[in-house]
Amino acid sequence: MAQLRYALYVRKSTESEDRQVLSIDSQIERAHEMFHDVNIVEVIEEKHSAFEPGKRVKFAKLIDDIDAGRIDGIIAWHPDRLSRNEEDAAKITYRVRKGILRDLRFCSYHFVNSPEGIMMLQLALSQSQYMSSKLGADVRRGMNQKLKLGWRPGLAAIGYLNVMDGPNHIIAEDPHRFPLVRRMWDLLLTGLYSPDRITQIAETEWGLTTLRRRRLGGTPLVRSAVYRILRDPFYAGLIRWDGEIYKGRHKAMVTLDEFKKAQQILDGRTSCSPGRALITRDFAYRGLITCAECGCQYTAEVKKNHSYYHCTRRRKKIFCTQRKNIREEEILSYVLGVMRQHSIHPSFREWALAYVAESKGSAGKQDAKVKKSRAERLQQLRHQIDRLLDMKLDDLIDDDAFRKKQRSMKESIEELEGQLTAAEEAERRAGEQTRRALNLAAFGLDVLQHGTNRKKRMIVNAIAQTFTAREGKVSLIVRDWIVPFSKEVRGNASKIGPRPARSRRVRTNISSDFSSTQRKTAVSAAVLSSWQGIVDEVRTQLRESPITFSLPDFNELGELIDLEESPKAR
Repeated sequence: MAQLRYALYVRKSTESEDRQVLSIDSQIERAHEMFHDVNIVEVIEEKHSAFEPGKRVKFAKLIDDIDAGRIDGIIAWHPDRLSRNEEDAAKITYRVRKGILRDLRFCSYHFVNSPEGIMMLQLALSQSQYMSSKLGADVRRGMNQKLKLGWRPGLAAIGYLNVMDGPNHIIAEDPHRFPLVRRMWDLLLTGLYSPDRITQIAETEWGLTTLRRRRLGGTPLVRSAVYRILRDPFYAGLIRWDGEIYKGRHKAMVTLDEFKKAQQILDGRTSCSPGRALITRDFAYRGLITCAECGCQYTAEVKKNHSYYHCTRRRKKIFCTQRKNIREEEILSYVLGVMRQHSIHPSFREWALAYVAESKGSAGKQDAKVKKSRAERLQQLRHQIDRLLDMKLDDLIDDDAFRKKQRSMKESIEELEGQLTAAEEAERRAGEQTRRALNLAAFGLDVLQHGTNRKKRMIVNAIAQTFTAREGKVSLIVRDWIVPFSKEVRGNASKIGPRPARSRRVRTNISSDFSSTQRKTAVSAAVLSSWQGIVDEVRTQLRESPITFSLPDFNELGELIDLEESPKAR
């Protein structure tokens, strides 16, 4: 009688169902030890899950070899290595019953080729299928429960960490990566940086890497990963899962408006700086100036150690007559003139910051009344839901009416919570933007005179609504938020003395000078009233304007914070 030909089939998928199964090498070693006298003609290694039929290519080939008479028997660690679904299980048991598959041997299961043995094998295979289905259902139930609680299942996105809060797994900010990923969003929202450029900056300038895990991570972000970050609503406080959106309890990195604006930029539907090209080289004004005749961008090149700007004339259907080059020094001189018309005295900045803080407190009293009213309404709705549940438990209301009323109340609660969050965020953003506006109006002129090209570009992008050129001359129309400052320059600057010299200690000196009794007495009530009107107008413009540009920030010394500058250099 010819010796039977066996195929050794070993499998361990990368999914959680096989976490406790021996490795493939261990299965092979153990099988050779137990069946050393068996004619094993082929070793088949597979790393795919057996939960769904038709997805294991090597298993399908094994069945074909059995049907063709090239294989007489199978050796495996356990029946669940061969199948975890009904269809593949039937393929095995049917061929055993018909005699096509003449023998089965397992390292951790005893099989007898008899009607009773086939029945027990079917039970073992059915149990494997049941355990896989139950495990999948338990995992899905756990994930759904976690989503309802506001936490995303699985590993946290870059910028966040999976941490334990008592017995619960939650997601918290990564103290090292959270601010760096936020800076990636800031660069995109300027409208001047492409995702490719942001990827390069994150790697070479900031040294941003993924979180180091056992065998993965610790590497720089690649282009596709940056796109996934900038497309993920998780950073706006939302969780996208199985085609549905859930509200997360983790700290949002960007606002919903910022996220929507970022998607429009990535889709090419808009830009935070309309009509401006992305920055690829470090010219101060490249990508900011538009030809007034044809609408094309002005580019820059170096000739005889000077930077010159000229129209690209890329629109072939429009004949552009602009041929004159503009030296960068001329552009700087013009921009400085515009900035001087809208710069404020640092003393005015000190007073304005104090006024904003004081008026915020006054406005806060009115806001507190609205907030209290909404909070009381929230408490009322939650109490009504509790009463509704009591009625349901006492059978005073049927299931359909209960679900309908409960859904309505929950929607009202979510709407009120959203209104509270949106109001707080709008007030916070308005205060932050006003602070940045005052800093820019006070220190922007100094940055244009002494800052790097990147910093000059940040200032111009923040103040310029349109920046055009014609006949070798540039023209800049400022944004609405900075216009009120021109009133302070024309009407009140002379009443508080000349602008102090550039100094890193200017803030302290100005504060002590302006806080003197003589200075306070010298500034009339009419001037203070005018100043209040200016600050209120600026704050109103920033509160009501959509997010179409990004105001740069300054540190305590009045120095502009460059987002592209490395943390070590800063």
